Amino acid sequence: MQDGTASWLFPLVVAGLPILLLAIGGLLRLQSIRRIKGGLALLALAGIAHWVVELAGSERWQLYADVAILLALGYLVIRVLSLITFEWLLAQRMGVTVPVLARDLVTLVLVLLMAAVVLRAVLGIEVGALLATSAVVTVVVGLALQETLGTLLSGLSLAWEKRLATGDWVEVDGVVGEVREMGSRSLLLRTHLGEQVAVPNSQVARARLRLLGPRGEPTAVTTDIGVAYDVAPHHVKHVLLGVLEDLPLTVAEPVPQVLVKSFADSAVVYECRVWTRWPWLDGEIRDELLTRAWAALARHGIEIPFPQRTLRFAQPSASGGALQRNRLALSRCELFSGLEGQALELLAAASRPLTFAPGEAVVHEGEASSALYVVARGEAVVLKGRDEIARVHVGDVFGEIAFLSEAPRSATVRAVGGLEVVEVGSEALRALLSEYAGLAEELANRMVSRQREMAAREEVASAPESRPGLARFLLERLQRLVSGVPSP
Repeated sequence: MQDGTASWLFPLVVAGLPILLLAIGGLLRLQSIRRIKGGLALLALAGIAHWVVELAGSERWQLYADVAILLALGYLVIRVLSLITFEWLLAQRMGVTVPVLARDLVTLVLVLLMAAVVLRAVLGIEVGALLATSAVVTVVVGLALQETLGTLLSGLSLAWEKRLATGDWVEVDGVVGEVREMGSRSLLLRTHLGEQVAVPNSQVARARLRLLGPRGEPTAVTTDIGVAYDVAPHHVKHVLLGVLEDLPLTVAEPVPQVLVKSFADSAVVYECRVWTRWPWLDGEIRDELLTRAWAALARHGIEIPFPQRTLRFAQPSASGGALQRNRLALSRCELFSGLEGQALELLAAASRPLTFAPGEAVVHEGEASSALYVVARGEAVVLKGRDEIARVHVGDVFGEIAFLSEAPRSATVRAVGGLEVVEVGSEALRALLSEYAGLAEELANRMVSRQREMAAREEVASAPESRPGLARFLLERLQRLVSGVPSP
């Protein structure tokens, strides 16, 4: 490379061959050439630099030009060997996929070793000794590589933990995407909009990383819906569950859920949960859920309210609507159905309607008795301990014997579904019997007749057997209730 034509041809060949390969790879779109285009470009630049030094005839820079060609050639050889080893031999022939970060680290170590060998062999430079003896160089290099080393170490930590794999869906600082590649510097994500986002490994290590259903496991998608206060929660849940169970892009297990989240200013807020194996389509799932929920709630006459303030004025204890519902429920009850109009009106005005959610207890076994109850809507189950002993339906009355005998409740009564009852307390009965004194004996006889027809007689059995008769006993209690005289 010192004299004659050879000294001119060598750099031209060194520069020309990489340029030719780059041109062929660009025209034919060869992936193999594109993978090593960095090494080819470096070799071409080193060849051009060597040719310029030959033209200038500078012997001082000749040695450095030779070193540049050796370094570029060594880097190109290492890149080619890396592709052959990792992508052809291991991946295609043996079926072993090596992470990109591991390949980059192996390539980096080999390049550093090659550079140290070339510098020592040609220039006699001991790279390790140079860095060790130069404190200034060490500090400068350390500061310059601080961010790079932090990113590299973060990538190593992510690869070591093995919590992420290609194909997993994650959320990093609000960015949701599929893991496409874990590089030495960044994590490459592809969003459901087709965008590719490179997140630095150092940022991934510091951020709150949310794993969205790795390898196809179901992930919850939640949506809040506000509904008017005048609709019972169990009814709203029933309607919304019908919507959730028929949503596309969701799975049957785990089952959908509708939970009361809060009582907001203008609405009761329900949290709807569905599970999906496509968490990146959460926007489409919410769109379908809200669209169908609007239609379903409208069909059932349930309002989705605007932000509003409601001004309410003081009302009597029983409003017109409540009074009508009380009257209707009491008229269906066999115990009170024979009352004349004014008596029924008086009893309805003095009673109060109560609503219970599914599974909620109206009365508990063993508690003190303060009222009797008439079922206005729904169904309730009567439990002795954990055993079901009876069921009460619309028009049935329960709790009257324990109420009048002042004995503790002998059973628990729980709502099966949504339950509405009319509570008839001592004040309501006192107002009725004070106005219609002759009703006491009639009501006592009706209670006895009803108890004889029931299959379950637990409350009757709790009455004292020393009494001359149940009818007389109940009549005495009703008369004491009217007079306000306490029981002996």
